[in-house]
Amino acid sequence: MKSNEQYISFGDITLFVKQIFSDKRTGTNDPIVIFLHEGLGSVGQWKDFPEKVIEATGLNAMLYDRQGYGKSSPLTTKRNIDYLKHEEELFNTLIKNLQVKKYYLIGHSEGGTIALIHASRQPKGLLKVITLSANTINEPKISESINKIIDQYHQQDSHLRQSLKKYHGSNTDLIFDAWSLTWTAPFFQNLNIDNELRKIQVPVLAFHGTADKYTTLIQIEKIKQNVHSEKELVIIPGGTHHLHFDNTETVLKHLVSFIQK
Repeated sequence: MKSNEQYISFGDITLFVKQIFSDKRTGTNDPIVIFLHEGLGSVGQWKDFPEKVIEATGLNAMLYDRQGYGKSSPLTTKRNIDYLKHEEELFNTLIKNLQVKKYYLIGHSEGGTIALIHASRQPKGLLKVITLSANTINEPKISESINKIIDQYHQQDSHLRQSLKKYHGSNTDLIFDAWSLTWTAPFFQNLNIDNELRKIQVPVLAFHGTADKYTTLIQIEKIKQNVHSEKELVIIPGGTHHLHFDNTETVLKHLVSFIQK
């Protein structure tokens, strides 16, 4: 597989973008697969999962670091209750800039939230959405889990901090605080995307694990209750928050079948 890396700027924001090309023949008008990373994620933290999706589907892929993450420009504003909607707006600007015509979205955790919000705005080129452990509502378990992670992060010689620093460099502390302090803030406990879910018209494939340390199955239940388009829900017994790593074969099997329908 070949890949291409570039930086896309608009306004005072610069985003790092990586494109990966399938060895299988695909036409220039074929859709691509776009990956939206989690709240502490980046292009690099997807590891080899995008390549596995490409190999299984024969489609090209695109990944990018959201503002403040990985190789993209640092955060410049404080987050508020609408920050995931703002992230969707930046994503929409990016794909317009790159002239992406047809695409599938794969979003992990809050990347899944962004994917669902994007789908609710009924963009012309979006074909289907796949979510992995998506957040659809804030719930007490999220703050409880993040508070434990905050303690780990601030320990002397923290392994967590060092591992994140490999991907986010000098922006590590800023992005960790932005993530942890937003999700545990009183104003953010009201996060709920029920209204957005009801507006979705494209097919949705949603995964969630029963052993997710951050959330409960209320997250995928919200998708079941509120998405009225075609949907497929996959609950994985013992599945963690990172299903694409811990249950790769199961995820790929459903994902490929869903895309090829």
